Amino acid sequence: MIETIDNYLNETEINNFYDCLKHPSIPWFIGPDHSDSTIKNKSFVKGFVGREIDFLVNDFKPVGDLYKKLNHLGPLVKIHFNLVKPGDKFDFHTDAKGMSVLVYLNPVWKTWWGSGTQFRNPNKVVKPKPGRAIFFSGQIEHRCIAPNLLMNDFGRLSVVYQFGKN
Repeated sequence: MIETIDNYLNETEINNFYDCLKHPSIPWFIGPDHSDSTIKNKSFVKGFVGREIDFLVNDFKPVGDLYKKLNHLGPLVKIHFNLVKPGDKFDFHTDAKGMSVLVYLNPVWKTWWGSGTQFRNPNKVVKPKPGRAIFFSGQIEHRCIAPNLLMNDFGRLSVVYQFGKN
């Protein structure tokens, strides 16, 4: 099952999230897409697990507010932020065993920038749109499609809340 909901976050919620992620206590770093990636390129990512999740949910209002909308999906096992630049490449992967919810966080997205989230089976691509959420089983293989070189913003920003068991 893959369900897309437009305007899951409104403009104010998106802007609050965007501003929150600039906070100096959120340590963005350059890291591999996934440790088992065959591509080995670097992208800006940050995953939070365990007590780090509690820190985010309790200390960053936009993160906690979104969690309150989603907490009926079960135990939260990971929050993962992605900042994808033009030219980045990603392998197909799966998430935790349970439900994943990806939300696009850019306040503005131009269709000619391309990008999206590609699912392998069923073969489907969901394009970014501010506040759009994608609900899907974490066991469905998926990958990020990077924006193209026409993008003049700092990158495609999204957050994934993963529910269930690892």
